[in-house]
Amino acid sequence: MVELGKLVRRERLYTHFDRARKTYVVDEGQLRRRLAALSRSPESIVLSTHLIGRFLPKASVKMALVLRLNPVVLYKRLRARGWTKRKAWENTEAEILDVCLQESRLLLGPRKVYEIDTTRKSALAVYREALRALSRARAGRSGIVNWLARYDPLELERTL
Repeated sequence: MVELGKLVRRERLYTHFDRARKTYVVDEGQLRRRLAALSRSPESIVLSTHLIGRFLPKASVKMALVLRLNPVVLYKRLRARGWTKRKAWENTEAEILDVCLQESRLLLGPRKVYEIDTTRKSALAVYREALRALSRARAGRSGIVNWLARYDPLELERTL
């Protein structure tokens, strides 16, 4: 398993540190070259990331598992980890708006994207569902979560 955030920090695949957002800004060119090198490995690689972009070697991607979480639960977890309100809200808003799911579908096509709602599931249950999806090379599955039908982002931001 390659955690993209750790890889970026360890190998300095970033342009700078954004102090306001408390995050590194990825150098997409460096990252693209590094991931291309990793994709040539004879072993399969699981890439853990929320970043989907022009740097991902699409041809070598078998499937994207998009893990979803209730936005209220997500916000509370991120704040409990010490994230700033701004950074926690940015991630929560992205979850409400399906950003990772939609970017994955646009980049890879719907047949390569499998969505899992992790809300109220144990880590073991999520792991098992992910393994089933990967081992059967199941056709994509998305659209199972619709946070916008449940939450108004402007109202939710005021209440969190």
